[in-house]
Amino acid sequence: MHRPAFLLSIFSAAAFGALVTAASAAPPSLEGSWSGSGVISHGGTSDQVHCRVRYTKAGGSAYTYSSTCATDTGRYELLGHVKSSGGNRYTGTVSSPDYKGTGSVLLFQKGNNLSITVTNGKGSAHITLSRR
Repeated sequence: MHRPAFLLSIFSAAAFGALVTAASAAPPSLEGSWSGSGVISHGGTSDQVHCRVRYTKAGGSAYTYSSTCATDTGRYELLGHVKSSGGNRYTGTVSSPDYKGTGSVLLFQKGNNLSITVTNGKGSAHITLSRR
């Protein structure tokens, strides 16, 4: 698969690293702007990625998001949604309007920091974001 298409299918939304441990109190809202960096792994190679993500409350414990991520090979727009699956954990999907790729998102929040893992059949991404 062409690298830019793969990158978009991996992120196909944002943003993604060690996972953050569960917080005992309810996490603050995801709503707002976040930025950070991480690594995309695919086909035995890896690339650094930098992302800016905007979360918007969609109702209840659900959020939609849009993101712009950049690697050495290009810039990618990604969209998706996540929903709380208990405590500081969110799960959802990510997609790329340009490349039609999709993936699964697992997000952990600890205060103003997010740890995100995105996977699909071709690889994975791990990104850490901080509130802007």
